Amino acid sequence: MRVPEPFELDVVLRGHGWVALAPHVYDRERIRWSTTVDLSAVGARGPVVDLDLRQRDGAVLEAQVRARAPLDRTMLARVREALVTSLALDFELEPFWARCADTPRLAWVQQRGAGRLLRSPTLFEDLLKLLMTTNCSWANTESMVTRTTSALGRRGPSGRHAFPSARACARQDEAFWRDVARVGYRASHCRALAQGFASGQLSRADFDDPSLATDEVRRRLLALPGFGPYAAGQALRLLGRFDDLALDSWVRSRAAELHGLVSGDASGSDRAIAACYAEFDEYAGLALWMDVTRAWHTPGSGED
Repeated sequence: MRVPEPFELDVVLRGHGWVALAPHVYDRERIRWSTTVDLSAVGARGPVVDLDLRQRDGAVLEAQVRARAPLDRTMLARVREALVTSLALDFELEPFWARCADTPRLAWVQQRGAGRLLRSPTLFEDLLKLLMTTNCSWANTESMVTRTTSALGRRGPSGRHAFPSARACARQDEAFWRDVARVGYRASHCRALAQGFASGQLSRADFDDPSLATDEVRRRLLALPGFGPYAAGQALRLLGRFDDLALDSWVRSRAAELHGLVSGDASGSDRAIAACYAEFDEYAGLALWMDVTRAWHTPGSGED
């Protein structure tokens, strides 16, 4: 499948931490991404498939799809939909890149087509994983996601488990989340989120409607059990709502360091950071994220 140019698969996959979570496997040396997708989570019914993806000839992604039986056109369309969503290929970033090209510190963004962040095939998966990042170490996040995936995910042809659907998660009682997935205080929140999506009370359309103002989407996210400003901000970024800065303690610290800001009261610090990216308007949050993660993608930049 062809992708918008410029495009670097490695830049997308390592744009944040999702590639390190189950069911993903990433061979960075060969820039080869493998994952397993339960197509029934993307649509009404479907098999589990293993995907192996690499970039070939610049704007071409080569995807190997393994299934236990031949896939019909409907299922192949779901595979493509899962990849488009996961790699944020539906984001229109040309206006953002043009602004970055005029900012020396962010010129690399335009040159390498950065700004797309790895997402999950479903919003439910993204939101459940976000719940598992709150108030804990990254190692704990990895463990919670792995336990949930191993316990509830359907197996693909490789034997690897796909991330479970909302329906599979909703069938579990709170004891499962507490004692098997071991998500701690998040047990009731995980169960409620799964039940909301499984029942249809929650859907991607509730949060991904372009006619909604960002403030309204944020309000809806904050109404979800267990979602505070941090989780809501991260979810907005994955939804392509880049006018929100999605500030957390790490981002605040990195931005203050980059711009020589004096740390003071939180509100004053946030206003100072916002002023640094005001020229990017609706892309301010993405410009900030690209700035603080620059060293991940530009070795030798002199930043840790």
